[in-house]
Amino acid sequence: MGQRVCIIGGSGFVGRAIAQQAVEAGHQVTVACRHPVKARGQLVDGVRLVRADVTDGYGLDDAVAGSDVVINLVGLLFEKGRQNFEAAHVIGTRHVIKACKDSGVKQLLHMSALGAGEVEASKYSQTKARAEHLVCDSGLNFTIFRPSIIYGAGDAFFNKFKAMSQSMPVLPVISGDTRFQPVWVQDVARAFVASIGNRHVAGATFELGGPKSYSFRELLELLVKEMGIKRTLIPVPGVAAFLMAAFTSVLPTPLITRDQLMLLGRDNVVDGEPFPAIFGTPAAVEDVLPTYISGNRADTMQQGWDKMRARYRKGGI
Repeated sequence: MGQRVCIIGGSGFVGRAIAQQAVEAGHQVTVACRHPVKARGQLVDGVRLVRADVTDGYGLDDAVAGSDVVINLVGLLFEKGRQNFEAAHVIGTRHVIKACKDSGVKQLLHMSALGAGEVEASKYSQTKARAEHLVCDSGLNFTIFRPSIIYGAGDAFFNKFKAMSQSMPVLPVISGDTRFQPVWVQDVARAFVASIGNRHVAGATFELGGPKSYSFRELLELLVKEMGIKRTLIPVPGVAAFLMAAFTSVLPTPLITRDQLMLLGRDNVVDGEPFPAIFGTPAAVEDVLPTYISGNRADTMQQGWDKMRARYRKGGI
């Protein structure tokens, strides 16, 4: 039987994938975001769109009213003005929890990040960890997900470096030996949707990664190989990286920030099982990256969905 699901912060890259799968699974989906007018053309059929802002709690009560399940995806990659880590991750989570309690929501699925709390000097890492503590202490029926880098059609990782490689003869490599375990956005979405109304995941925290880890340099090498181009990868020394972060932090979309630079100094890999077996088998970067990195967005998103459906038919959950 379908559930009534509210996805907070659901108009972005991950939210769209979750909404699509949730609708296909028969759930009634509401997406709450700060700018619904801008998001209208990005969402799937069958989704109700409402305005809400976790930083001040505006619209949250109305957004979650009548919901069985709330999915909190709100997260920032960098700070800009009042949109800062404290407001989005900590205060925002507090507002979400209150709205869930006031509305009698049965289940809260919370998006965190792999390694939350492990980088002491990183505000991103520390606020993600504090948000987790709020969820754990909320008294709600909760499940927490901690993914590594999430990739797929429309991502902000491979596509950013693709754009750089198309405009530059070289690619700067900061902390090239740091290891990551990228996980496909459709696999992340599958974990969330499979958890809706699932009593077996209550109180659990799941780390989500792909089947293998790669150094940052190896990921860039894989990217340029799939694009069929040759680019020289230039290691960036620590001092130069710090100056780059200081300079680009003033841009609307920074190439890198000082907080991200601190995160790059630590491996971001799953401790143990790469991907929870109860959610199926994760796709490999080598299989998914070629389906979208060189094509147009509409075609590659459809290819991604076709690939996912094929995996379901082969015995995925």
